[in-house]
Amino acid sequence: MLGDVLEEIKEDLNYIYSNINSNLSIKAGQIGDYAHLELSSLDKCLRPAVVLLVGRLYNCKSPKLLSLGAIIQYIFMASRIHQNIPETRQTQEVDPRDGTQFPVLIGDYLYGKFFTTLCDAEILHLLRPLAEIIGRIHEGGILDRTNLHRKEDNHQLAAEIIKLETAELFAGAARLAGELAEAPEEDLQLLYEFGLNIGMGYGLKEKTGLSVKYFQQALMILEKLPNCPDKVMLENLVRVLQINDIRMVV
Repeated sequence: MLGDVLEEIKEDLNYIYSNINSNLSIKAGQIGDYAHLELSSLDKCLRPAVVLLVGRLYNCKSPKLLSLGAIIQYIFMASRIHQNIPETRQTQEVDPRDGTQFPVLIGDYLYGKFFTTLCDAEILHLLRPLAEIIGRIHEGGILDRTNLHRKEDNHQLAAEIIKLETAELFAGAARLAGELAEAPEEDLQLLYEFGLNIGMGYGLKEKTGLSVKYFQQALMILEKLPNCPDKVMLENLVRVLQINDIRMVV
């Protein structure tokens, strides 16, 4: 199970989420009162876990990795809220989370927390690649909403949407973690491809529940990365995603 795979980084994951939770309360109350923030156990930890485990490949446990893990999660949470905003405002809505205005504001609030975390950790050099990832995520959202009736019959289009909306953030998480860990230049592209394949597999399996080729490709790429005792945790993480129905993993 996922909990067993991540046991060695449980303390760091708890630290990341404790920091995130401390920012989920605003003067108006809990931000979950104004936007849907319900996440599966997997979505609460998977992206930060990729950051931490890639760092361990290069024997790096820098506090900057903890900050990057939080930043990646803020981006995911903000984009997920924005993706779920309905096209039109319901005139009879009772719950503000089901409207449009409050979720937009909460998503923007979380993007702001990504930026302040970046500043506090003094890793502003990551701003440009992270901003480019956010742009791709929203490009995917536009592509998705303008092709609602085409993507079911167009597998290439559906895959491109998943790449933009889901996989690019995983790819960035892995590559930027490698950069903070001072991975060799030749490894950074491999880390990007590793994360991209995890993201493609995760996104497709999340929508269909079916096993796909991308997790196997991620394992093949992982073989080219440094051998160290912590590498087995990344391998086991991929295998958990590959074997289990990720919609039910806890």
